[in-house]
Amino acid sequence: MSKKNSNPCPARTEPSLEQWEALYEVAVNLKKLAPWQALADTDILVLQLPGQSEPVYCSIMGRGDMSYGIAVYPGNESLVRLYRIIDQDAYSQELLMLEQNCLVCNFGDREEIEAGDRAVMKQLGLRFRGQGQWIYFRAMKPGQFPWFLDAEQAELLTAALQNLAMLCLCYMEGKLKVDFDAGETLKRWYDPEKETWMNAVIPMPMPKMQRTLDLQDDLLLAHLKQSKKTPVRLEADSFYLPLPVQEDKLAPPVGVHMALLVDKDSGLVLDQQFAGPDDPDHVAAPSMLVNYMVEHGRPAAVYVRSSWIGSLLRNTCKAVGVRLVENEGIPVLDSLLDHMMGPMMGLSMEDDLSDFE
Repeated sequence: MSKKNSNPCPARTEPSLEQWEALYEVAVNLKKLAPWQALADTDILVLQLPGQSEPVYCSIMGRGDMSYGIAVYPGNESLVRLYRIIDQDAYSQELLMLEQNCLVCNFGDREEIEAGDRAVMKQLGLRFRGQGQWIYFRAMKPGQFPWFLDAEQAELLTAALQNLAMLCLCYMEGKLKVDFDAGETLKRWYDPEKETWMNAVIPMPMPKMQRTLDLQDDLLLAHLKQSKKTPVRLEADSFYLPLPVQEDKLAPPVGVHMALLVDKDSGLVLDQQFAGPDDPDHVAAPSMLVNYMVEHGRPAAVYVRSSWIGSLLRNTCKAVGVRLVENEGIPVLDSLLDHMMGPMMGLSMEDDLSDFE
């Protein structure tokens, strides 16, 4: 497989020194507030920030005295992706980490700090000492490993952390009573009529992301409807391999997207497709299923891990009369992934992935 990226990432706009100063200031204040003493990482707080069409969701990590940090998820789709991890919607959480869209403020150790972080700290005259005291920031996008913030991300994270601090302080002072276990949460937003920021207890939003696709080729659709019906049962899955590929040291490492199709009864691998960093990952599984039906006819059923993958196949399966089974498990693919993950985790960033094609 080629590692070359034919459409390189657009040039990043580095945060200004003023932006870094503002971001570090609010992060230091949040560290002093220590909201993880009062909130769990599954207590998702909601911010409606000016200029953002959708809410920003915040998770506070560290209640279990492990790693401390604050993750900010911009928009409803980002929250849906987070809930996949909370609900363990995958063979392993490693296969979901590359699907996250978030900005993270980390309170880590000196060993976690990279040259870019040190350069900013030196410019700002910041000094940190001790375990869990070193503050640094990362951005995650689907298909990419954690990377340094750009100017726009730094601005959004600063605004989110500033308002999160105010919302947490209000809660920690006992001004708001919320029952997270009963489906409630905290929200902060700006009321332009009252010209003030508001804090309140609200029902936790539960957005759903439908990634439905329709088969646009009418002739192909007609052909598939008339193709023979077989007793074959299939399992299908789609995910990012947690193996970084980085050609440009100034760009974030990317993961390779993979889709697999197996015979549920025989365990045979029927197809596997890889998508590069510039290919849309949501079309791999539907394309793989259509290709199979063209060559072998319609299966009796297609099993998928969850509605996340199911939503991509649902319309096609319904149109051609194939039963789609969601949320009942895909044990054959899980066993296959179990054998794949060990060797892959032993590969370095520079290793070739050809053995897995």
